[in-house]
Amino acid sequence: MRRASLSRRVALFTTLGLAAVWAGAVLMMSAVLRSEQDELFDQQLVQTAHVLLPLVEQMHAQDIPVEVPQPAISMDEALVYRLVARDGRVLWQSELAGRATLPDAAGLTPGRVVPAPGYRLYATPFDAAGHALQIAAPLAERREAFREGMTSFLLPMVALLPLTWLIVGWISRRSLAPLRELGAEIAARDGSRLDMIDAGDWPDDLVQIAGVVNGFIARLSQALEAERAFATNAAHELRTPVAIALAQAQQLRETATAPEQVARLDALERALQRMRRLVARLLQLARADAGLGDSAEVHDLAALTRLVLAERARSDTARLAVDLPSGPVMARIDPDAFAIVLSNLIDNALQHSPPDSPVRLHLRQGAVLEVANKGAAVAAADLAGLTLRFARHRGDGFGLGLHICQQIVSAAEGKLEFISPAPARRDGFVVRVTLSPAVGNP
Repeated sequence: MRRASLSRRVALFTTLGLAAVWAGAVLMMSAVLRSEQDELFDQQLVQTAHVLLPLVEQMHAQDIPVEVPQPAISMDEALVYRLVARDGRVLWQSELAGRATLPDAAGLTPGRVVPAPGYRLYATPFDAAGHALQIAAPLAERREAFREGMTSFLLPMVALLPLTWLIVGWISRRSLAPLRELGAEIAARDGSRLDMIDAGDWPDDLVQIAGVVNGFIARLSQALEAERAFATNAAHELRTPVAIALAQAQQLRETATAPEQVARLDALERALQRMRRLVARLLQLARADAGLGDSAEVHDLAALTRLVLAERARSDTARLAVDLPSGPVMARIDPDAFAIVLSNLIDNALQHSPPDSPVRLHLRQGAVLEVANKGAAVAAADLAGLTLRFARHRGDGFGLGLHICQQIVSAAEGKLEFISPAPARRDGFVVRVTLSPAVGNP
């Protein structure tokens, strides 16, 4: 499951917090709106009752059987009223009042607005003639007005939530941009790049974090330099003694006659040859860890390949099937680094392929080098671990060759790929190196 980024989390929780505040504000506003609306409608109800009282009294005194004109509306929206005497008798009422369910006229308190099922009622005080007007306004009309008012308010407010999410997200991304830059700077550091992080104009908190990371980088750089210096010095110091011991063993082998002595000297020579290869690998490892590979100049990989093959023993090159283009293949990589990569790939292929089986070496335009050999296929789960330091898959290698190749190719901004089984086969192993070709390379 993918984890949410820090900017997304900030935007999410900020938006949720604002939404909670917004919801609370809406609830408070709805309560205030309801109270103010009821107060306004009650005032209108009182004023309407006092205006209608003399008119209705006059109509009752003149016995005019005419209803005060009202639109043809439903009971849920119509005002109903009635003229009552002190004894509670209904002297005159509107046509719709007879259809409404109203409380007993004698039970209403004059001068107050009181609730009733489905209505708000008001009764005027009795005048000099002993008459009062009772008027009722349906609550359905008030509820409808409240719903319309709240809807008109909520729709634009709800539309503000996604806009708030976008604005807060943009603000959080802009605000946390230095944090992402710090993460990118830390991620860019590895064994070949341990320069200090420049905090620049970042916030103080990130400057402190960068300072702590720079302290770790400084200590790590010292440790790595000490490790590389030890490996390099040890390898250099061992080269001469190993070469001398190997020469002495070979000389003794030529003069030995007893079978037991010959067998022991052969074993000693094999051990010294293995030690010599290990010393060479340690020197290569030290150079690879130091960032060997990058080059500002372009070089012809085809010419470099011919030089490397010319320096190898005939027993090695006899098994190689070399396919080189007729023209140059230009790429940006250090010549010594390319020679180390090519030699290690050839050694790896010769070591892990069946005896006397051919090893195919193909260099093509686009700065692509492929070295293929026969042999049992490598499981897909094991391919990723082949470049780990001292990770040996099969054979008696040191587990350094492919790791050194990976370090050098990465420093040259190239790509190292493993393919197993080989294309169109059920077995085999292919190593593909893709380097940065020179601009204008054919």
